[in-house]
Amino acid sequence: MHLRTPLLLLIGLLCQLPLFAQAPTGRVEQDLSGQDWKLWLDPQAHWIEDRLFVPPVNVAQLPQPQPTGGWAALNTGDTKTVHLPATVERYYWGRNGNAFGLSGNYLGVSWFSTKLPVLAGLRGKRVTLQFESVRFRAEIFVNQKLVGYDLVNSTPFEVDITDFVRYGQDNDLAIRITDPNGNFDWRDSQNFMWGNYRTIPTHGFGGITGRVRLRATDPVFISDVFVKNQPDPRKVVVEVTADNRSSKPAAGTLLVQIQEAKDGHKTVFTQRIPMGELPTGLSTKSVPVRVPDARLWSVESPNLYVLTATWQGADQTADTYAQRFGFRWFEIKDVAGGDRQFFLNGKRIVLRTSISWGFWPVNGIAPSDALARKQVETAKALGLNMLNFHRTIGQTNVLDYADELGLLYFEEPGGNSYPADKFNPTDSLGRRQTDFYFATRTEKVLRMIRRDRNHPALVIYNFHNERGAPPQEQDRQQMLAAHQLDNSRLLTYNSSNGDPTFKPNPRFKLHLLPYSTEFHDYGWFDQHHAGGPGTYHDNLYSNPKNYLRYTDHRDEIIYYGEEGAIGTPPRLQLIRDEILKTGPDQGWETASYLQWYDAYDQFLTTHAGFRQAFPTVDALTKAMGNVAYYYQGRAIENIRINNTTDGYAVNGWESMMLENHSGIVDNYRNPKGDVELIARYNRPLYVAVKMNRKVLGVGDTTTVDLFIVNEANLRGKYTLQVKATDEKGAVVFSRRVPVRVSGGTTYGELLKAGLKITPRTAGYTNVTAELLGGGKTMASGDDSMLAVQLTTAGIPARGMVADTSGVLGRYLKSVGVAGFREYKSGRPEGQYLLVGAFNPQQTGNPLVTDILEWVNEGNTLIVVGNIDKWATHLGRKEVVDYRGLKELGTSWYGGNYFVKSHPLFEGLPQSCVFNWEYQCFATYNRSRLGLRLFNGETVVGCVSDHKKEVYSALSVIPHGRGRIILSALDMAACLKDVKVGQRAEGDGENEALKTFNTSQQNKANLVGQQLLLNMLRFAGRPE
Repeated sequence: MHLRTPLLLLIGLLCQLPLFAQAPTGRVEQDLSGQDWKLWLDPQAHWIEDRLFVPPVNVAQLPQPQPTGGWAALNTGDTKTVHLPATVERYYWGRNGNAFGLSGNYLGVSWFSTKLPVLAGLRGKRVTLQFESVRFRAEIFVNQKLVGYDLVNSTPFEVDITDFVRYGQDNDLAIRITDPNGNFDWRDSQNFMWGNYRTIPTHGFGGITGRVRLRATDPVFISDVFVKNQPDPRKVVVEVTADNRSSKPAAGTLLVQIQEAKDGHKTVFTQRIPMGELPTGLSTKSVPVRVPDARLWSVESPNLYVLTATWQGADQTADTYAQRFGFRWFEIKDVAGGDRQFFLNGKRIVLRTSISWGFWPVNGIAPSDALARKQVETAKALGLNMLNFHRTIGQTNVLDYADELGLLYFEEPGGNSYPADKFNPTDSLGRRQTDFYFATRTEKVLRMIRRDRNHPALVIYNFHNERGAPPQEQDRQQMLAAHQLDNSRLLTYNSSNGDPTFKPNPRFKLHLLPYSTEFHDYGWFDQHHAGGPGTYHDNLYSNPKNYLRYTDHRDEIIYYGEEGAIGTPPRLQLIRDEILKTGPDQGWETASYLQWYDAYDQFLTTHAGFRQAFPTVDALTKAMGNVAYYYQGRAIENIRINNTTDGYAVNGWESMMLENHSGIVDNYRNPKGDVELIARYNRPLYVAVKMNRKVLGVGDTTTVDLFIVNEANLRGKYTLQVKATDEKGAVVFSRRVPVRVSGGTTYGELLKAGLKITPRTAGYTNVTAELLGGGKTMASGDDSMLAVQLTTAGIPARGMVADTSGVLGRYLKSVGVAGFREYKSGRPEGQYLLVGAFNPQQTGNPLVTDILEWVNEGNTLIVVGNIDKWATHLGRKEVVDYRGLKELGTSWYGGNYFVKSHPLFEGLPQSCVFNWEYQCFATYNRSRLGLRLFNGETVVGCVSDHKKEVYSALSVIPHGRGRIILSALDMAACLKDVKVGQRAEGDGENEALKTFNTSQQNKANLVGQQLLLNMLRFAGRPE
């Protein structure tokens, strides 16, 4: 059995006992989730103008709605047999006839019904229904009577049904769910109204989103246990809350026992506490505990214990409540001259995490245990030590596995914003609607904390994300109320407080430290840089004090809460395989994923050469994921070598089907790329090799700096061996350098700066670094650079250039290509016409132009500018089947280019996705377009966001005996910084250029320049 939180003693399963059997002594619990439930939609039900209620609710005073058509309707018509958790969207997405995008969402009333057997022997006990969560409003009916009501969605609640059940027989249980609104993206501050009520924004899935249990207890029972961690990690304070529902005080004994959760369940603590007079109602007993040899919980060693609290009444009543926990302490300390740092169990920890919006496959909102485990396992495989429940409340089974496997968590309730004063209507009773909103949002926060505060994995509560408003008095009161429930954790007002001056900032930096009620407005710096660059590029590292996320600010926690969204597709083939196992007719997004896969697979099949480069759809999507993985790995490396940064959150974790694809896993929790690409930069000990240029020309020099990432407390004198080798294994650089390693809390440290390495040949040069000591390698690392050898060999002697900007002509002259003339109109001369900033012209017959006649005779038209106008023009001439442009997404939508093997890419990487080698085209600050072409040969394909289509970024279209090259790649950006320089000695046409002094800002543009030269050379190749 998987251990749940809170861990409840399962004495018997009612479904396996005769209805007339004697009830067991003490607590009895039955999980109703796995039995058959009927799901029926009630679209005719009235709900929009309902009066809404917040806890506590007197159900006797509430309206008693019935199913439209009467109670018999629950078992007639279009019903589905379901098991919990379940949402309407899983089974009825697109019921309105339109499943596209968000249109298929169901808003309104649905009913979930089942049979509830209750033992005759339970008479005299308190019988309740325990709900893990629902969305949005739940009205609970037993035998057609309203017995419970709750709209604090996605949180646990209970309903007392003692006086409503028929003992010794089956009962009718029906849950009326109302889903009034909701989002399918990340925006938890969006306003959603239910009539005149402002509701807390949450994901737009309606249903019973957690397990449902029946619980029976004696009149005196234990209602809650909180095991509160202490600064001494081997100490805890156990708070046991008893509930006496009898009419008089009760006498008895409380037994508190702690055992190891596994490995023989060794008992490490026992205390028996006489309770002479337990008063009626709730009462809490605090028990201090210290276990000197307790095995601490950490990310590396997630040791767990189980505390069991047993009430034994003098009247022979009994109850047992078990709670899993871990001995650990998470804190902030000032060390090393005032540097604020995170510590776990007395050891510094730098948080590496990712933000999860809480979307899941099939039902949308609730993970299976298998998926919950997969989430944690994947994060650990990537080398992360934390994940965030971001803009939404978390799920308990995810936290369970985080506890078991060793992963920290950061949690936000979601939708916890402050309604603007200008929007403050009143209801029919004259009550301000903000009162309703504040009551529901605070109740949600407090329920979240009660539910999750025993998880050792959970270390930070955050109440808002990117809230632009300063805290109001209600916010401070909410924070204090939460801190009163759990004052053992850090609690922050806002993620993204982003004051670049680092001044005290009560608008955003407000936070509470463990065991203190003092509000702080300085000490917690959290800045977001949500958008990403598209791919790793060279200006992300320049030198030891100039690189992405460098900081020297030490007296605050430096936490980068959303970093570098790069959108890549999900693992469509793996998702398809999973869908086909379980059935394609279920799940709110399954049909869309199947269509998405088919589009990619068809492209690979129908476009020659791409199947050789990417044998499967999965090979293609994983290669795209590797682009994002490499960037994120190098960004994580930057914050680790910095040593001042305390936390970094990848933007983001899972990719949602419709709106956000920046996740490093897809919605099915498949890693999008090779996990090692990120994991290698999360290792506890390695040498970081940092280059200021990864793409350069042969004969150019890169500067290499060497750092150590050292969480292993390596310290002392060592030797650093640095070596560079080319693709053939020839050594082009070798150096041994004496270094000193500090260790301790210095996790990132510069070992050696300013090594100059010059690649001698075109292709990749690999730089390795080994830290040597005591006759062995203590740590190592490596990185690669790509050297491009520009060549004009094979370019036809005669051609023309049409470009009013003059950029193309100036560049060609700078590299020694001078045998061209300027084109203005009429029939071109020579073998190629290179078109940049120049519009097409209409001459003569509408279906014929001078240019097309010239191409028809065996020449080549190369279009690298004004691509939409030229493609449209050629489409009108019936030369290309062109159906418009697609602008590739950026940041969380994203888009990728990929290339097959082709002569146009001679001397450049081929059969690959554009990664750092192609930063001149792939980065998000470049023009990124795809053409919807349906003829010709695609050489570079591209995809964008969740569109079920593959576009062309570069195609060759045969025309008569000639060819047309259409390129949507941003060639102009690769040339605009070039100035005329010197070319190599020689004829400049048949000899490769060996030196090239162009004075340009970005050497990585050489890749685009070589592609341009290859296009001209291609014009001289025979057809």
